[in-house]
Amino acid sequence: MASSKAILVAAAVVAAACVLCSAEAKLGKLGKLGKVGRLVITGVVPCNTGSLIDIATSPAFPNADVELRCMGRLVAGATTNSNGTFTMEADLTSSLVEFLGGCTLVVDTPLIKCNATLPDAGTLVSYLQGPLTRLLGGIFRLFPAGFSFHAHRN
Repeated sequence: MASSKAILVAAAVVAAACVLCSAEAKLGKLGKLGKVGRLVITGVVPCNTGSLIDIATSPAFPNADVELRCMGRLVAGATTNSNGTFTMEADLTSSLVEFLGGCTLVVDTPLIKCNATLPDAGTLVSYLQGPLTRLLGGIFRLFPAGFSFHAHRN
């Protein structure tokens, strides 16, 4: 059964999609091209295992590859800096708005690269969250809802 937080995040993303579709309809020529703005995602990747890892108490994960995957498709990517932070951008198109609720941040870089005592197989995954009712200057800003570790099974 889905957690109430996951349901809330999904509902908020659907609401954002409605707002963005409305914004696209008002953009005239730009809307006809399918681009409704710019999606900017910023965050910190933790070097830890667990569920909804607290970034305040976990060390950061430098040089980790972070991918935005929507419905299984790679949409954007970034690499964390020495402080474990990243920023990625993508054009926010009408087609991306349609499946924004199915997007996750995925870190496939093995945790053993940031801490030799952690597992060498597994993935960090986070849904997205943010102020979903505002599109300021054509920029839609989101951030990780909280990374969780998913172990790979052989």
